[in-house]
Amino acid sequence: MKMKNILLAGIMVCMGISLLVSCQEEGLVVNGNDISYINFNKNLTKDTTRISFEIYPLEEGMDVKIAEVPVEVVIFGKIQDKDLEFTISLDENMSTLPVSQCILPEKCIFKSGQLLDTIYVKIKNSPDLKTTTKYVALKVNAEGEVGEGVANNSRAIIAVTDRLVKPDWWDFKDMYDGRYSTVDYYYLGFYSETKYRMFLDILRENNDELFDGKDKVKLRKYSLLLKYEVEEYNELHPDAPLRDEKDELIEVPVAG
Repeated sequence: MKMKNILLAGIMVCMGISLLVSCQEEGLVVNGNDISYINFNKNLTKDTTRISFEIYPLEEGMDVKIAEVPVEVVIFGKIQDKDLEFTISLDENMSTLPVSQCILPEKCIFKSGQLLDTIYVKIKNSPDLKTTTKYVALKVNAEGEVGEGVANNSRAIIAVTDRLVKPDWWDFKDMYDGRYSTVDYYYLGFYSETKYRMFLDILRENNDELFDGKDKVKLRKYSLLLKYEVEEYNELHPDAPLRDEKDELIEVPVAG
């Protein structure tokens, strides 16, 4: 029995050392201090948030479009039993959009008891974005009770343009180990600019221009509306069905 206890204690020590080494390799210390590490939820090496001002309305009384962009953040290390204040800033070495076009919150709040939260930043449009894409790189400021976290999630990258671009939610790979998108195969079909412009018209008719693709009930509803519109047009023009900018037939696979 004594030997069994010794062996068990040895295994637990080894597991503890292994866990500590693993956390240190990730740049985190889960226990042992009072620091909360705040990271962005997206990996900066492969997950870029894309913003197109073309889908944003010009607010009444404004002379320039402003996009309010949600940015998800996660917390590691010490989990606070109170709301945690922290600040963010622009990484000017990685950003190509001028600081003057970014409106950052003076302070952010990570709500108590949560492991995932959302902050919001505002970005101003400019004429040059009609012909180019510029980038915003956000970082969490390490100060007080807050640390920066692991390197790959230490920046939130936002690509900004005033040209029409494929939205993130249409490109999200959520089938077969991240190889395919349900939007492609079960809702809207493969992306084309022509199809997306038609879909945006439907969103505007439903006062939902900034639809983010997360609500699958809405996605199915809007996909069906687009499907019916395409079918109606094709019935009226059997010799010239709707085609996109690449001369491919516009098809919407959603069932119904």
